[in-house]
Amino acid sequence: MSRFPEANKSFGQHFLSSPHVINKITTPLPVGLDAIVEVGPGPAVLTPHLVKYHLPVHVLEMDQRFVELLSPVVGEKNVHMGDALEFDWKKFLADHKFKSIWLVSNLPYNVSVPLTLSFLRIPEITHMTLMYQKEVAEKIFTREQKNSMGSLLAMCASQFHVSHVVHAPPGAFVPPPKVDSQVLGFRRRETPLVPLSEIDQYEKFLRLTFAQRRKQLGGILRSEWGAELTEKRFRDAELPMMIRAEALTMDQVLALYKTTKT
Repeated sequence: MSRFPEANKSFGQHFLSSPHVINKITTPLPVGLDAIVEVGPGPAVLTPHLVKYHLPVHVLEMDQRFVELLSPVVGEKNVHMGDALEFDWKKFLADHKFKSIWLVSNLPYNVSVPLTLSFLRIPEITHMTLMYQKEVAEKIFTREQKNSMGSLLAMCASQFHVSHVVHAPPGAFVPPPKVDSQVLGFRRRETPLVPLSEIDQYEKFLRLTFAQRRKQLGGILRSEWGAELTEKRFRDAELPMMIRAEALTMDQVLALYKTTKT
């Protein structure tokens, strides 16, 4: 009989069961932490491995069934019930004064992107180890050097150094998903490539830039900025008008973004 309860499909639950993947996610401990936060711990698969570091461990969970499993592991006061997208980070940080948090999660696939975009806006989250559907992970981090740029990669890279941690096949979960998964590691940059104070403006720029990433970028932006301004900005960024967004390097993305601020 499985040690896991029946997965709740509405929460996108797939419980991690591979000791190899679990070990890769939970080691090593990043340096200089104040606390660990686990999002979606479910039946406490990763949690016991995190508490061994003797740091405060807080968990955010939606499924009420797991309160009795999690409370003995992290302490009742450290179990926060509710939607992670609605979690009050401002109050949490004011209450606990944490300055450096390692956020760990086997992310629900259906909300992995909005959760990631919310986490990167919180400077106290200095390290993250996050599980994604493989296709999503490859939009954040890829070893391909050609035609691989996208808005999600440019957004995450502006705040974090991102690395591959481990591949997780369907058999690493109960029940097995229909897709492969990948774990990524994030280490916050000491100096972000884009200040957090500009992150909403930068995200808006990226959504416009990569709306049709395989088409010539100059033509797409000309319809938004007008011909004269578009040509000036491309000249200032030293970019050809016919370049496709997917072919941009990170430096080129930043160069074009900086022209929008002048």
